[in-house]
Amino acid sequence: MRFRSVCAVTWTVPDAAASAAAFAQWLGFRRVAEGHVNVTQAAFWGAPAAVGAPFQMLQPASGAQVFLRLIEAPVVPGYAPLETFGWNAAEMHVADVGRLADRLRASPFRVVGGPRDLLENNAVIAMQVLGPGGEMLYLTEMRHAGMREIYGSAMSEVDRVFIAVLGASDQARTMDFYRPCAARTTERRAFPIKVLAAAHGLDPDTARFDIASAVMEEAFRIEVDAYPDSARARPVAPGHLPPGMCMVSVQVDELPGASSVIPGGLIYERAPAAMLRGPDGEMIELLRAG
Repeated sequence: MRFRSVCAVTWTVPDAAASAAAFAQWLGFRRVAEGHVNVTQAAFWGAPAAVGAPFQMLQPASGAQVFLRLIEAPVVPGYAPLETFGWNAAEMHVADVGRLADRLRASPFRVVGGPRDLLENNAVIAMQVLGPGGEMLYLTEMRHAGMREIYGSAMSEVDRVFIAVLGASDQARTMDFYRPCAARTTERRAFPIKVLAAAHGLDPDTARFDIASAVMEEAFRIEVDAYPDSARARPVAPGHLPPGMCMVSVQVDELPGASSVIPGGLIYERAPAAMLRGPDGEMIELLRAG
């Protein structure tokens, strides 16, 4: 089984409608579906308490078929972005990070890092933003043609997710899990991730983290960050989806083992689907490509 592309990223948020309105107003996303989690979906996710939860589906203005799904859920005490293992951030293409940073100063999105030159050669400029429902976004402008060739680039002011960022308790074990699903893998030692350092009370100017990637077939990837010792398992309310960025939906050529047909339209399109859990309990929704 090979991962082809990311087709959706899901967060649980306190107010799905309010978060969706903010994404629409400030980041240019379009609301393309809304509704309530049905019994089949909740059972498929192993989250019976999610039945009836309001959700919103968003699409970037470019029309890219990579959606954001916001599902309403109670706040979980003790959870904060970047402090626990599992899915933690979605990295999106941006046309002009500096211009967007200026625009967001009056918004409910809070810039928590950057903008800064990631590689110190003006090839990649990035910032990190926390959304109104706790959505951690890495917003990245690819300025160099070579980087755009590898990663893609923005076709709208804020465009599709191209990297799903995962915090690992054991990076080697996690990469062993994702390697068979990847077209190839990469790794980089001792890389500064200032926003992650700040979340763990480390010096953002000196802290370094090992990062690795499972690269998919269509210019998407899973970034696996080695989290510090202060990180912990994510608290999850019984029967609920995990708080924060809880799920990544991936298109695959074939499904492993048993599958289900999930009602709900849009990303499912009545195609077979299966659930996968990663080493730190991260949820991966597998959707067979048509």
